[in-house]
Amino acid sequence: MDKINKNEINSDNSDEEIGLNGYLIEEGFETYKYEFYDDIKIEIEGQELQNVNVQPSTGLLPWPAKEFIGKDIVELGSGVGLCGLVSSKYSNFTLFSDGDEKSLPLLRDNVNSNSKLFNNNNDRISIERLYWGDNQPTLTHFIQQYSTKYNFNTIIGSDLIYVDSSIEPLFFTVDSILKTNKSSGKGTFYLSFLDRKNHFPTLLSVSEKYNFTMEIIELNKFVNYDAPTNAKMLIFKKK
Repeated sequence: MDKINKNEINSDNSDEEIGLNGYLIEEGFETYKYEFYDDIKIEIEGQELQNVNVQPSTGLLPWPAKEFIGKDIVELGSGVGLCGLVSSKYSNFTLFSDGDEKSLPLLRDNVNSNSKLFNNNNDRISIERLYWGDNQPTLTHFIQQYSTKYNFNTIIGSDLIYVDSSIEPLFFTVDSILKTNKSSGKGTFYLSFLDRKNHFPTLLSVSEKYNFTMEIIELNKFVNYDAPTNAKMLIFKKK
């Protein structure tokens, strides 16, 4: 991955300052440019807060994206769509999802403006509104619409965790999606985030509840800058 300039992160920000509420403002979008391995060049519209969070917390796909070749991928909490766009270059199909209705038009614009990554083939991508957790109509709709056509055995997500209470509905959703695949419900969930408030105990207990193993990946093995100490990358695999 080519080096990208980083803005300073204040890891002590409160959830209100950096949380999900009001994350996407109505105006003030700017263009951000990213370059990665395999000559991947992406331009997205977003805001400074989104850009600050995206760069160090995702590493921006320091994930081994080439392992996604030919797979059907779901990205949870897509936001501006950066990680899903990288995966779309390699995957058979990438489904971008977000629960924030206000963010979806910007997500669609960013996906459309970078369609060269998936060879301008709209059959290889889709965008859906998706809430996490039990008794969510959007999750039921998702499973009904996609489970027979695609074999989702890989899920990705970046900077999804701000409060511990979001972890249970997140893993309920991950587990529900992976259960639909044709490999006996097996699959992998790649998660990267800024661990602002020591979410590891809850992550470990909830992931074990849903029968996942958890592997911690050293970010500095993948990025060519000094990642913040609270930037974490985890791989969860169904047992």
